Amino acid sequence: MVSRPPDEPPFIDSTAALASLYQAPFTEFIVRRSTLASQLKRSGHKDVAARIAAATKPSRAAYLVNQVFWRAQPVYDAVLDAGTAARAAQQARLLGDAATDVGETLRVRDDAVARAVEQAERVADDEGQHGSDAILAQVRATFEALAAHGREARLSHGQLTTDVELPGLAAFAGLILPTSSAAPVRRFEVVARRPEATSDPEPPPAAPDPRVVEAAALLEALGERHAAAANRVEELRQTTAAAEEVASEAERAAAEATRSATDARKAAERAAVSRLSAEQDLARLGEERAAAEARLRELEGDAPSAPTPTPAPGKGHGRATGRHPRR
Repeated sequence: MVSRPPDEPPFIDSTAALASLYQAPFTEFIVRRSTLASQLKRSGHKDVAARIAAATKPSRAAYLVNQVFWRAQPVYDAVLDAGTAARAAQQARLLGDAATDVGETLRVRDDAVARAVEQAERVADDEGQHGSDAILAQVRATFEALAAHGREARLSHGQLTTDVELPGLAAFAGLILPTSSAAPVRRFEVVARRPEATSDPEPPPAAPDPRVVEAAALLEALGERHAAAANRVEELRQTTAAAEEVASEAERAAAEATRSATDARKAAERAAVSRLSAEQDLARLGEERAAAEARLRELEGDAPSAPTPTPAPGKGHGRATGRHPRR
């Protein structure tokens, strides 16, 4: 068993370290990058620390796309698979396969993109940072570009830092153009033998111009995308109309609430005036009562006290009979 020298630091997987960094919450990226780079540098992994320190913070839209990769990878993979299938269908159609249903593959691709955007919006909501319309539009554009690239592109999935650009025209149309101008191989045909012509044989048909093929492929792809975009515009128009109706209802409710608040405020002001008047009356009555009590005490002090009755002369202190004593 081969042992590691004592002064050699343990192995660190830089790919795993970067992956953990790009899974961190958006607001903690800078702090975690600095902390992780410092820890790796102190432990002797200077090369990995330098790679971590050079990692670029993703844009808000790229961050949400990355989180779909880390938290809902089947949804992310469905975008790539659907995009690859759509390109293959376009290529088959251009090569003459009329049975290929390009429209269906494009619908599947658009559905996969829509589910990925919804997942990204849920991530934003879960983190308390609701995505704006502009950010969600960038997220959608990135997923559409990922679908256009499909499985063939080498992208840093889960570590994107900015919007993904659409591929070139040939890849966009789902067609790999030939690099040579050699004539296509023709299938053998069984025909009746004809007498040899005395004139010069006809030249073989010229190979199709790759630029024409590319332009035709691009035109068809753009037509399909234009139809999909038109459907999307109609959906957004209906959504906007519904949102405007909700906004109008909210404005009407707000106006009604404002009127109610104004009436309540006026009633409160009237009640406050009445309360102030009542408090003044109460204070005045209190003063009058205190004056009356003082006057009563004064009158009670000035009044003469009543004389004490003396008992009648005679034996004892019996009750007076009203009769004169006998002589």
